[in-house]
Amino acid sequence: MSFPASRIFSQCDLFPEEFSIVVTLRVPHLPPKRNEYLLTVVAEESDLLLLGLRFSPAQLHFLFLREDTAGAWQTRVSFRSPALVDSRWHTLVLAVSAGIFSLTTDCGLPVDIMADVPFPATLSVRGARFFVGSRRRAKGLFTGLVRQLVLLPGSDATPRLCPSRNAPLAVLSIPRVLQALKGKPEDNEVLKYPYETNIRVTLGPRPPCTEMEDAQFWFDASRKGLYLCVGNEWVSVLAAKERLDYVEEHQNLFTNSETLGIEVFRIPQVGLFVATANRKATSAVYKWTEGKFVSYQNIPTHQAQAWRHFTIGKKIFLAVANFEPDEKGQEFSVIYKWSHRKLKFTPYQSIATHSARDWEAFEVDGEHFLAVANHREGDNHNIDSVIYKWNPATRLFEANQTIATSGAYDWEFFSVGPYSFLVVANTFNGTSTKVHSHLYIRLLGSFQLFQSFPTFGAADWEVFHIGERIFLAVANSHSYDVEMQVQNDSYVINSVIYELNVTAQAFVKFQDILTCSALDWEFFSVGEDYFLVVANSFDGRSFSVNSIIYRWQGYEGFVAVHSLPTVGCRDWEAFSTTAGAYLIYSSAKEPLSRVLRLRTR
Repeated sequence: MSFPASRIFSQCDLFPEEFSIVVTLRVPHLPPKRNEYLLTVVAEESDLLLLGLRFSPAQLHFLFLREDTAGAWQTRVSFRSPALVDSRWHTLVLAVSAGIFSLTTDCGLPVDIMADVPFPATLSVRGARFFVGSRRRAKGLFTGLVRQLVLLPGSDATPRLCPSRNAPLAVLSIPRVLQALKGKPEDNEVLKYPYETNIRVTLGPRPPCTEMEDAQFWFDASRKGLYLCVGNEWVSVLAAKERLDYVEEHQNLFTNSETLGIEVFRIPQVGLFVATANRKATSAVYKWTEGKFVSYQNIPTHQAQAWRHFTIGKKIFLAVANFEPDEKGQEFSVIYKWSHRKLKFTPYQSIATHSARDWEAFEVDGEHFLAVANHREGDNHNIDSVIYKWNPATRLFEANQTIATSGAYDWEFFSVGPYSFLVVANTFNGTSTKVHSHLYIRLLGSFQLFQSFPTFGAADWEVFHIGERIFLAVANSHSYDVEMQVQNDSYVINSVIYELNVTAQAFVKFQDILTCSALDWEFFSVGEDYFLVVANSFDGRSFSVNSIIYRWQGYEGFVAVHSLPTVGCRDWEAFSTTAGAYLIYSSAKEPLSRVLRLRTR
């Protein structure tokens, strides 16, 4: 039996620092060296044991993961066997508090251990799963019987059970159907325990859940879920994982011209929108209406490359990165503000930019910033990109810091604990696409160089988390040097996924993925599965190139699972509605963006 930790820890991912585990169990004879698990908490992606309760004929072990700057290691607190393996019922209370581990058996005298390593105060169970009677593997399966198993936050739970007239069967929380269980069966009652005779599993459509069905199970074959009747309500006990089955076309979104970037966003109490950055003089905003995107507002732009939606307090903004100058020959990118009265975006602030490719909006310590990726000025690609800071007094963005870039294409912001990072995708230095892209860390009020990555026409960075692991994926678009003869296969190159190594304090290469002039990565999840989709745009011969969806396979990394026909694919965005999950991609070669529906099973 297993269930996601999020079912218990819905508001906070941290395991309590002080708690008790109460278990009433009956264990048959065990071989001398056999170990069995009563309870474990396991990180689903890494299969790392975060917490566990294990016993053998000689000892009871409490296991937990401890981490610090030097790394992570397994810690074990062991108690001498309290004579559990005797085919009789016993109630154990394991209490953890302030570095003291205490075990009470059948309301007897507690055994206290003052461990050298205390239980961690910040043990995260995000992305973890509880397993009852196993450690997620065939080895170590529990072969006894369990009458109650309770995790109780707070201090020692022993006073809540003891003293007891029947200490081996002391009750804290036992399902009603098991409360009539006898302490010792008669010889002819071996197969007549209530847990074997009174529990029924109902099949078919949803049955009523009343007093008559209380503590009974219902198996929903269509959804492959097991439910328990509790208090007139069916509660999910085991639910089948929702998995991506196939991708289908949902909508052809015809745009004003070729689309170089898209941004999906929501406005509270108004709805879901997508903004398209179009090559020609007009870009557009579309609103999700009756299951489709419909035209909502046209906005004048100048070969727009990207939109960025962000908020400051109750203010809602949309910033466009313009690549070309306006009719007067001036290069400006524009920030638009949502008018709650007009229900439209209106011009708010113009900022001088140089062939802007991207905006990134972020917040650090309550202060708001915008970073623009300036691609080139004339023929010079080695120019400064600029970070702007919101001035609450003037209510405008003002230049805060300049960073030297080479054909900058994209900025990506992320945080790790208390640290803020900003990574730039450098594409071209005037002679070669083989340039370093740089990761900056914010220290003492400014961004400073933290790490450099060798990239090849880098067009995009995507940061994502899987459990506690942090990844950075770069989309490499082109391997080119003016001194070398251009080859068709210079567009078919590896894009790279890096993983943060906390011990080394650096991102290290995790996986190479062969791509065709990749321009974008998008990370998304379906159920408990994680995915990356790449925007493949050109293979050296044709813009009709399949873009690929990759599924996370743990130690194997990302594995291709779906191939999607695209034409000059430029940008991907994932979004969801009450009807389901979707992907939308833009094409730089046709005035058409496509919305795809992610179908699950």
